[in-house]
Amino acid sequence: MTDSKTPKAKTAITIPQEVLDQLKEREAAGQISSVSGHITSLLQREQEAAEVDAVLARLFPGEHPTAEHLEWAAKALGVSASTGQSSAA
Repeated sequence: MTDSKTPKAKTAITIPQEVLDQLKEREAAGQISSVSGHITSLLQREQEAAEVDAVLARLFPGEHPTAEHLEWAAKALGVSASTGQSSAA
């Protein structure tokens, strides 16, 4: 997880113009702090999910959580099981 003290580097990425336009609209509306911040957040979530998957694979080799397990986990974490979005305000 990165924070404000983590060194930053600048790079360029290529994304469809319509995606960039949507992100800039969300930024202007205050829904996201910045385009780069939003992309960083999405990449961090992806990394965290991969780490959780790796832990689960070590704990339960050859097994996959059932729908019941996923529902319990979503409730315990306060997120929607279908979207992964937090229900916290």
